[in-house]
Amino acid sequence: PEIFDFYRSLGINLKQLYGQTEASVFITQQPDGQVRSDTVGVASPGVELKIADNGEVFYRSPGTFVEYYKNPESTKSTKDTEGWVATGDAGFIEKDTGHLRIIDRAKDVGKMKDGSLFAPKYVENKLKFFPNILETVVFGDGRDSCMAMINIDLQAVGNWAERNNIAYSSYQELAAHVDVYATIQQHVEDVNASLAADEMLAGCQVSRFLVLHKELDADDGELTRTRKVRRSVIEDKYKDLIDALYGGKTEIYTETEVTYEDGSKGSIAATLEIRDVGRVAHEEKAA
Repeated sequence: PEIFDFYRSLGINLKQLYGQTEASVFITQQPDGQVRSDTVGVASPGVELKIADNGEVFYRSPGTFVEYYKNPESTKSTKDTEGWVATGDAGFIEKDTGHLRIIDRAKDVGKMKDGSLFAPKYVENKLKFFPNILETVVFGDGRDSCMAMINIDLQAVGNWAERNNIAYSSYQELAAHVDVYATIQQHVEDVNASLAADEMLAGCQVSRFLVLHKELDADDGELTRTRKVRRSVIEDKYKDLIDALYGGKTEIYTETEVTYEDGSKGSIAATLEIRDVGRVAHEEKAA
C-alpha cells in the first residue's frame, strides 16, 4: 500500500483494476475520487459480480469469453450455463461502497467454525509487512479462533538489538527476548485492528501467538525453494506447538530436528512463550 500511495503522492493518477483475459480484461476498476490501495474498484460498466459461499468471485458481462479453444471441459468448469465465470480468487464486495476486495486464491480460503472466512495468506502477508517479521504461519480453518507461529527477521531485529545495546548469542536467544516478544505482540495487535475494520475478515484476528525458536527452512522441508510455506508439513512437524496454542498453555517445551549446511542433522530445544492477544470487535472498530 505504501508504494501505491507514494506514486499517488507524486501526482501520478495510479489506479487499481481487476481483470483477466476471459473477461476481455476489465472486471473492476477504480473511478476518479474513489482510488484506494486496499480495493480493486467497482464493477466496470455492464459487468455483474457475485460472491459464492466459499468466497470465490464470479462475474459475467457482454465481454465474457465464448469458450476455450477445443477445450470444452475447461470451459464447462470455468463458465456455467448462465454465463457466470469463476475467477479462482476469493474476495468480498463492500456493502457501503460496492468496491471489490480480493483477499486470496479461492483454493486457499477456508472457513472458521462459525462459518466466517478464514484467509491465512491474507493475514500472514499483513503480518509480514512489518520488517521484524520474516515468516509466519496462521492456523484457524475449522476452528474457533486463529493462532500464529512467527519467525523474526534476524537482520532487522538484530539491527534493532544492536542499536539498543541488547546482547544475544543466537537466533533462538534473540527470538525469546522479552522486548522482541513485546514488539511482535504490538504488530499482531495492529493487524487485528486492521482486520476488525472488515466485517468479512474480522473473524481472522489472531488470538494467540508464539515466536519460533528457529527459522523455517527449505532444508528442513518447511518451505519450498521459492520460500513458500509448506503448510501441511508444518502442521505435522509442529503439532505440539499448535496443540499448545489451542490448549491454552502459556509455554511449551519443544525439540526440533534441523539440517545443517553440511547435511548433518541436529536438534534445537527451547521453551517457547505463548501470548494472548486482544481481539477488536468489528462494531467497536467501525464506530
